[in-house]
Amino acid sequence: MISFASVLNEVTADPEPGLVTGMLQSGLGLVAELNRKLQSLDDLMLSGRPEEIAEAAQLVETALKRASPTFSAIAVTMERLGARNLQAAAETFRASEQNDAASLTDALRLALGRFAKRSVEAGRRAQHLNRGLTATLQTLQELGVQESGRLIAEA
Repeated sequence: MISFASVLNEVTADPEPGLVTGMLQSGLGLVAELNRKLQSLDDLMLSGRPEEIAEAAQLVETALKRASPTFSAIAVTMERLGARNLQAAAETFRASEQNDAASLTDALRLALGRFAKRSVEAGRRAQHLNRGLTATLQTLQELGVQESGRLIAEA
């Protein structure tokens, strides 16, 4: 994987097609990794295993933090190209006959869209599970099913 911290100034000052293509490929790989981790988290939320859910959530958070410099470099590069979004960047690449970069930009745009949709769906699932658990605990407490706070601690 390319270290973008070391080449960011060079890439953003005069975006070389090879560096931009490498950056976009790296971005696609990161989105694919994030999607896998998010899918795993989403699947675990249905399992009811809190320790594994917490661990999977931490993995997603760590992957997002690790991906941040790459996505920042991509955003800065697209900005330097004068593109307001990835679709405009793809059009700019096509106009300058950089078809590989245009294809990668389109693929990255679509992959980010899928990730955003999956993130929203996973967030909704987590909220529903939280509400359901809270309601269940309240009902159990009202019924007197509690051993010295143990019910809440286990939940």
